Amino acid sequence: MLPQPVHDRLRYIEICTTRTVRAHRTGDYLSRIRGHGFEFDQHKPYQRGDDYRQIDWNVTARMQLPYVKREFEEKELSAVVMVDLSRSTLFTSTGQTKKDLLLEAAATLAFSASSDNMSVGLLAFTDRVECWIEPRKGKPHLWRLLESLWNTAPRSRGTCFDVAWKHMAANLKHTALILCLSDFIGHGTWWTSPYLKTLAHKADFLPVIIEDPWEEQLPETSGFLRLRDTEEDADLVLALSPARCRQYRALLKERRSAVRSHFYALNVDHLVLRTGEDYLKTILAFFAGRKKKRS
Repeated sequence: MLPQPVHDRLRYIEICTTRTVRAHRTGDYLSRIRGHGFEFDQHKPYQRGDDYRQIDWNVTARMQLPYVKREFEEKELSAVVMVDLSRSTLFTSTGQTKKDLLLEAAATLAFSASSDNMSVGLLAFTDRVECWIEPRKGKPHLWRLLESLWNTAPRSRGTCFDVAWKHMAANLKHTALILCLSDFIGHGTWWTSPYLKTLAHKADFLPVIIEDPWEEQLPETSGFLRLRDTEEDADLVLALSPARCRQYRALLKERRSAVRSHFYALNVDHLVLRTGEDYLKTILAFFAGRKKKRS
């Protein structure tokens, strides 16, 4: 069962999303996957293998070459909310942990997708699949999904994106909107994963990066700081100095830039949410800008 304060907060999100997010997205959402549908995208020269039934004869007559119409896929998609439940999401410096933000952002995105008449599913993961719920429609299903997310007790501490992406790729039967919520902190070069490339190619894959202000910089002071790696269950004592803090900021800036550049290389949009900030406003602004860019 959801605790009453959590239930009340999610109920507020449901009402706010229905009134506000739906006004921004209903009738306007277009899949990034092109295919057969009613929303026209653009013309392109006919190539071997194209559907000849999509030839636009008016344009073909004007250009003296066969052209076909490219359209966005049908709007009635399924949406899957992928949520990282590894130990690093328990970090906070604002009173709101990254896990709290993950839950509320997941609820906002799930209610938003439902208001666009999408089926919604859930995949919670660490270095294994912790919870998998097939996409379905209806508000009662969404509440069961959110309750399952809240009640899922992770069996592992670590993070392995390949496991989650492989599971998602194997269960991806139709075009889907995949919302992957994580801090994207993990070992290895996860951006080279072939399963990530598969999802980016076959689905409308949207990473939602969860960050905390203390992850961007350390206090420029002298002394010692004890840090704990919750995923590896290890402690570290760090000697602080202004020079070391500047070095830390530079390294974090480089990492953040690398993550974004890899998503851009895959032609994938991404959204950044920070603990302690108005995430609903950020989500609305993101989808409004996405709509404007594609219209």
